[in-house]
Parts: sequence; C-alpha cells; structure tokens
Amino acid sequence: MVEIEITPISTLIGVVYVPPCTIPPFHLFTKCRNKSFCIFGDFNAKHVDWKCEVNNVSGSRIVSWLEETGNEMILPDKPTSRRSDAIIDFGLTHDATGWHTEVLEEGTSDHFPVLIQSPLNISDSAVFRKTNWNIFKFFLSCVYEYWLARVYNYDEQFFFTHFSLFLQNLWDRCSCCKPIKQYRPSWPSYLVMLAKEMNRSRRRYRRNKTIFNLNNFIELKKIFNAERSELMKHKYEKRLELIKKDQNIWKIATPIFHLYSPPFRGLNVNNTIIKETASIVEILANHYEKHFAEHQHDENNIVHQKCISIYEQLGYMPNIPLDKISINEVSIQLKKYLQRNLQIALAHLPFY
Repeated sequence: MVEIEITPISTLIGVVYVPPCTIPPFHLFTKCRNKSFCIFGDFNAKHVDWKCEVNNVSGSRIVSWLEETGNEMILPDKPTSRRSDAIIDFGLTHDATGWHTEVLEEGTSDHFPVLIQSPLNISDSAVFRKTNWNIFKFFLSCVYEYWLARVYNYDEQFFFTHFSLFLQNLWDRCSCCKPIKQYRPSWPSYLVMLAKEMNRSRRRYRRNKTIFNLNNFIELKKIFNAERSELMKHKYEKRLELIKKDQNIWKIATPIFHLYSPPFRGLNVNNTIIKETASIVEILANHYEKHFAEHQHDENNIVHQKCISIYEQLGYMPNIPLDKISINEVSIQLKKYLQRNLQIALAHLPFY
C-alpha cells in the first residue's frame, strides 16, 4: 500500500488480487483499522448483497468482515466479469461517500475495466512527477548492450536486483517535480496516434511538396481537429453535468462577497472637502510616507536604546524552526489555564 498526502488527511491506497477458492488477506486489511484507506482489486468474491446470483466463501467472509469493522464497499453498477454476470472487481474503504464507478465495456480481457471517480482532494502545494520518456528510452538504447552482456555474468537474482535499481535511478534522473496546478491529463491513445500521423504527413509534405501529400495532410488535420473538438465538448458537457448535480457548483466556484462602498466624493481635511486630484494625491502621499517611514527612537532614552540593541541582536540569530507542539500539550495547558481562571473567579465571589 502507498500513502498519499491529500486534504484533509492522508489516505492509504492499495490493490489486491485474491485467486479463486481462496480467502482474502484479512490480516492485511485489519492493519488499516481506524485509518483512511482504499483497497481495490479482483476479489473473486460473490454475494447476493452486490447483485450476484450465488454466494461463495470469499463473499460471505467479506460481508462478515464489513459488519465487524463498519467499513464499506465501492461497488460498480454492472457485472465486471465477461464469463458470468457477477461483480467481482470492487473496492473496500472506510467511507464510500462520494465515490462513483463506471464499467467500461472495452478491451479483450476477461474482466471489464472499471472507471473510478474519487472525492479525494489534493492540496494546491502538492507536486507531481513529469518524466521525459524520450531521454529515458534514448539512455536505455545506449546501455542496452552493456546490460545484455552482464546478464550472462551475474546471478539471476543479483542481476534483476541491480537492474531494477538502475531503472529506478534512471527514472529519477529523467524526471522533475512540478506543481499540481500544471498537471494536464493526457489525450486518449487514438487521439495521440492521430496527432502523430498528422505530424508525419506534415513532414512528408515538407520533404516532397506534391498535391497528394498536401491533400493527405489537410484531410488528417481536419480529422484531428474534429476529434479533438469532440473530446473537449465531451469534457465540457461532463463538467456541466457535475455542476448541475446537487451543490457541486461550489466545488468549482468560490463565493466572494464584496463590501459595499459609497462613491468617493472628496477628501475631508479640516472640515473642508478637497476634490482636486493633484491635492488629494499629495495629501495621501505625505500621509503614507510618514506612516511607512522608519521609526525614530529617542536616543537619550535608556529603555529605547536597550530595546533597539536587543532587536538588532535578533537579526544575527540562526533561522531555526521551532519544535512542533502536540495537541496533547495544548490540551494540558488549556486545562491548566481554565482551572486557574476558575479559581480566581471563585475567590472574588461575594459571600452571602
């Protein structure tokens, strides 16, 4: 399992595969008790509670575990198996509120892919890893012969361990961290292939400027623009549907209430209203120049001199962060403060 830092608390996310006729690893699931977690995978568990025709041992054990721990399930609305009308791919979580699933009838696997939309929010200060895969592949092609020669000289386990470390380090060196606000989801695979084909046709026309190559490039460009526009339209309509549902508009729009301010009718100085722009600017400039000017202390005052010397010494102190204060320490000090104030209040009560 991996832990991701999201708001308001961090969440554990993991995947699992339970072979048929076996029991799910509940000893691993119990480690997430009283924590925020999400576990997805192929459980091979069937039960009538999630629209299966029959029950099996794994399904009955999961139902019992959910009743004991109070956890919930993230269930698709359609069967996820091609071989039977059963939902065997789902998720377990501490709270299923806000999770949405959609079964996609695509692919050639014996399981349908499940698209999951989560209510998790990522902080604005978070970063994501962006990898330059062109440099990654180029470097691999340069050292391909070296690793091919090493595979015959090293032990199998030793080679795979070192090659895995090499790939991890290469991935780190070819990647950079960028703010999460700069993240843009990638295009679908068909649109990426269409864009590559359009670029190839453009280069082909630049090398050999014939009518056939020009018409081919123009036709591919029209198809690409139409497909991209259709994709953007679909995203826009999906966003509108999300906004119209319940109160989701406040997840996107931020309510800002402006204070009412009356119109400016002049500057009142000594019971005289000044309306000339130059005079108003000069008066305000003199005021704020004096307001933001450096404070002039009394050099003949010993207290002022002592405070100034202490202030100057603070500037030479190292910039060391303060130790974190636990919530228990704050609670203890607050109880002491309240108890002391209560004793003072009782001492001043009049006696009847």
